[in-house]
Amino acid sequence: MPDTPIIDVVRAIERELTAPGAPFETTEVEIGGHPVPTYRHGASDLAGILADIEHRFAANTLTVGTETHSYAEVFDRARRLAGVLHRQHGIGAGDRVGIAMANRPAYLVALFAVARLGAVAVLYNSRGSTAELAAALADVPSPVIVADPPRRTLLHGIAPDTALIGTDELDALTADAADGPAHPVPPDAECLILFTSGTSGRAKGVRLTHRNIGNVVLNMRFVTECNLRIAAHRYGIALADIRGLMPPVSALLIFPLFHVSGLAGLFSVLNTGGHVATMTRWDAETAAALIHEHRITLMSGPPMTVDELLKLPDAQEKLSSLINLTPGGQATPPNLTARITATLPAAQRSAGWGMTETAGSVCTAGGALLGDFPDTAGPMSPTMRVRVTDAGGAEVPAGTIGELELRGGLVMAGYVGAEPQHGWLRTGDLGYLDEHGLVYLVDRSKDIVISAGENIACTEIEAALMAGDAFTEVAAFGVPDERRGERVVVAVTPAPGRELDAEQVRELARRTLPEYKVPAEVLFDQSPLPRNATGKLLKRELRRRYAAR
Repeated sequence: MPDTPIIDVVRAIERELTAPGAPFETTEVEIGGHPVPTYRHGASDLAGILADIEHRFAANTLTVGTETHSYAEVFDRARRLAGVLHRQHGIGAGDRVGIAMANRPAYLVALFAVARLGAVAVLYNSRGSTAELAAALADVPSPVIVADPPRRTLLHGIAPDTALIGTDELDALTADAADGPAHPVPPDAECLILFTSGTSGRAKGVRLTHRNIGNVVLNMRFVTECNLRIAAHRYGIALADIRGLMPPVSALLIFPLFHVSGLAGLFSVLNTGGHVATMTRWDAETAAALIHEHRITLMSGPPMTVDELLKLPDAQEKLSSLINLTPGGQATPPNLTARITATLPAAQRSAGWGMTETAGSVCTAGGALLGDFPDTAGPMSPTMRVRVTDAGGAEVPAGTIGELELRGGLVMAGYVGAEPQHGWLRTGDLGYLDEHGLVYLVDRSKDIVISAGENIACTEIEAALMAGDAFTEVAAFGVPDERRGERVVVAVTPAPGRELDAEQVRELARRTLPEYKVPAEVLFDQSPLPRNATGKLLKRELRRRYAAR
């Protein structure tokens, strides 16, 4: 009934879609001695997911922009690249193949080729410094890496024993190649390795399984189906009619494909047979032109990119095809949410919460639900469980803030080189559940700054500056930034006899850090830095002092 509270409508739809015999029926499997909720009808491996997508959408256009290719063309190239990897490099099920490149159609070809062989795609950070790429290769080596020219040049110097396949030679290599064999693999085998910044400052390899990716793909379809049914209920329109009005998702991929948000955008498109446009470098004018020309319906990017798009003089006209314009990767400034609504009133607002360790979002909210619960990150995915614990690990009641912990079909197999992840995953994020079971985020307990969608570990910046003898104390922290979400500020105490200005401090940081990790501001007037009784730096106090300036 129209007067039914929206949360009751949402829960009723969830129960209907996940019931026994329903398309999103859930079940439990045992992994490592622990019960894990999962979709019963999820594909067993990524190759199976992709084969189904190709079968349904072969004639559709998949890539637009600098290169236009159909689904059939991309998958055909991927099969032949799989043949090259298998016959020339001995790649088979379970072997690792690296991918290091900016977003481009060749990324999809490489990813699909690795999946066909049942191999593991290692998605290296193409935006990192030489030192960061070398560290990732040391932690997660790959016998073969497919790379674009800039990354191939870097890799020649730091990975002399690695076979490198350049994107500029793919056509010649695969022109007469036979298809590679399809290798089915168990659902809990490794599928992808992505990298995430932890509190240690060194990026960690996150081992995602085929079951994880299967849950991601079905969960996207589940969220879409829920939204369609909510809209049908809300407006009194037949579900079939609502479904007929929805175009395939077409996306401008701003987040890099080595980032979990980039993969989410790609799978959103593949699920519906839509097309993707890619950019090797961000430029608001170029992005707006791509959106306008190719009738893009979805763009998700760091708040700074969304802000720059909306500030274009012809934004309302150029961006009119967007149904979903979502700032992602970090908290959205309230003024940006208001600007989206004012410029594109038809675009849907959405919210969610996730992490690399869960292959993306674990909860999502949009439309009418956000209207009634504007601050929520949404209800949990049907295959995920959440609990909130205090400092001692005890579960706390609804409304109480604590650390959010997760288990379920989206949780990674573990970090590379560490013990497998079984049971509850401690996220390091602080939040609470309300009486309806909706999730709310409050803060991060991790010492990480999220600037323009990138995770930046404060300890890494501190270690870079303390490597020499220029300082006696260094503390990095994040502060709100209207354009980037957060920016990095560093408070330093120069060593006796050393005189440095802010730019000299930044130049010291640039010796080992990429530009996006270089501090935006340098403070010289905070000494001695605030510490607790055990000598631990009090970053919250530094932020308070900064805000009071």
